[in-house]
Amino acid sequence: MIDPGETQENAATSSTGEREPWNGEFYVSFGVDENRDWSDAVRYGFIGAGGGIWYTRTLSQLKEGDRIWVNNPGVGYLGVGKVTDTVMKAIDYRVDGKSLKELDTVVDYTKPYFTNNDDDNAEYLVPVEWIRTVEVQNSVSETGFFGNQNTVA
Repeated sequence: MIDPGETQENAATSSTGEREPWNGEFYVSFGVDENRDWSDAVRYGFIGAGGGIWYTRTLSQLKEGDRIWVNNPGVGYLGVGKVTDTVMKAIDYRVDGKSLKELDTVVDYTKPYFTNNDDDNAEYLVPVEWIRTVEVQNSVSETGFFGNQNTVA
C-alpha cells in the first residue's frame, strides 16, 4: 500500500517503469455508508472522510481551486467538482451559517462520530462547488478507471 502522504504525482509509473505526468487533478475516494451520504455531500457542497488520521490526512492536499473526481470505491465515479476552501472538521462546517446538525440531512450529524473534536478521530470535510454529479445508482465505472486506497490521490 502507498503511504497516504505520497501524492499521485510521485507514485504513478507507467508499464515501462517511467513516471507518468500528473494532470494536476485529484482523485477522491468517498465511501457511502451509514456515516456518509452522497446526497448530503451534493446538496451541501462537500466531500469528507473520517475513521482516523490515515484516512483524513490526505484531505490536506486539497487547496481552493483544485478539481476533484469523486469515486465511491467498488461502485463508480459520482461527480466532479472544484474545491472552494481548505479541509476542516465536520463540527466546524457551515452552510448559510448553519451547522450540519441544523440542516435537513439524510445522515444524523448529531452522532458522536461528527461531533468529535479530537484531531486524530474527527470527521473532516472539504467544501466543494459541484460541476457535475450523478446519483449513486448512475455512477460511472469502467475497467481501467483510476482507483486508489487513499482518500485523496
